[in-house]
Amino acid sequence: MNPKFLSTGSALSMHLKDRIGRSLFVAAAVGLGWGIRGDFGHLVGAMYPGAALAMAFAYVSGQRSMFLWMPVIAGVSALGIGTGGEMSYGILHGYAQSDTLINYGYGFFTLFLQGSAWGTFGGALIGLILERKPLRTLDWLGYLGSIFIGGWLTYFVVVITLGFHINPPRNDTSIAFAGAAIAQLIWLATHDKPAGLRGAFFGYIGFGLGMSMGRLLGNLANDFQALGMTINHWNVMEVACGFIGGFIYANGMLGYPYPDPPEEEGMPLVSFYGILFTLGLLPLWHRVGRSTTAEKLADWTKSLKAYGYADPEGTARTVLLLLNSVCVIGFVGVIFWLIVHSKRLQRFSALPILWLSCTMLLYQNIHALYFFYPTNWSRVN
Repeated sequence: MNPKFLSTGSALSMHLKDRIGRSLFVAAAVGLGWGIRGDFGHLVGAMYPGAALAMAFAYVSGQRSMFLWMPVIAGVSALGIGTGGEMSYGILHGYAQSDTLINYGYGFFTLFLQGSAWGTFGGALIGLILERKPLRTLDWLGYLGSIFIGGWLTYFVVVITLGFHINPPRNDTSIAFAGAAIAQLIWLATHDKPAGLRGAFFGYIGFGLGMSMGRLLGNLANDFQALGMTINHWNVMEVACGFIGGFIYANGMLGYPYPDPPEEEGMPLVSFYGILFTLGLLPLWHRVGRSTTAEKLADWTKSLKAYGYADPEGTARTVLLLLNSVCVIGFVGVIFWLIVHSKRLQRFSALPILWLSCTMLLYQNIHALYFFYPTNWSRVN
């Protein structure tokens, strides 16, 4: 990908083949992130694909301004998409695998609403940061207020007043998220925020289709059981969700010029925090926030014993050491990114997203004991 394809004017041109290629890079990065997210779940798990979306998009844009914005938009996208980790959606996938048309349709419709609510906030935040006219404090208060008020009103009307529960006995948080997503789109459309609206819209459509179409592909994966092969349908769904969402988002956001970040207003410090959080603290948060040491050692020991290891306790401790080492690798990446960013080495702009992807892939493979599995050629996981 040639990063010099862009002019400095208001109009940008890009061949369709080039746009698709760049969008596929983003799709691959977010698909990997969403697949790994499924192993950890909740807020911290969703932060990784959120950061990957912004970093990969900034890289493929080819713009110097996006290279400079990358640490900031990675952090805000991680937070925006990470909030979706509060929603419960496992039972909705059950509906979408049912044998009745009503349940089947209900499952896919609600999965679209939930996927869209998952992707639209991070997508909007990326766009709002990149607005040519920066948002002032009152703008941010109005934007956040629309989200909270829209979510609260929707929850009050649908859940409290009408008594509708989306996936009992699990929580109804996704109803509030769906209302907040619509309120966000309305606010952006009525307050002349073109980049923010574009980001919110393509995040909404992309990840809505990603979640629902990913479930359809997961259902198709189950059909391979008739051929004597087992494919992890949940992995298929997760990866497809991120892949489709990342592709649609990037394809919709590419081709527009984005302004340089301000030289003042503490941007160097904000960029430092973004780099530290994304490459260093995210892997570490997975380690300390989603893996209780004593419980994981016991689980690994049990699994390794079943795999036939002579010293399962010792091997489990080795797994823990490897995970800690991966966290150290994340902080090494922080140092490299700081050098690349401070010296404005745009030719190395792919380094952050590749480093994060490789770090988290290695972390997840070790955490899930993929390197220790006995060979099974009839199972794809």
